[in-house]
Amino acid sequence: MRYLELMDEIYLEWVELIKEALQIGITKEEILNFFKTANDA
Repeated sequence: MRYLELMDEIYLEWVELIKEALQIGITKEEILNFFKTANDA
């Protein structure tokens, strides 16, 4: 698998996870905070 194909797959997985999180009631702010704190670690 080429690098770009792999990155596309990873991005699609993140999109699905974010959509599921929103569906179960996690707010946009909570998701953004998760990414911010994960990036700071």
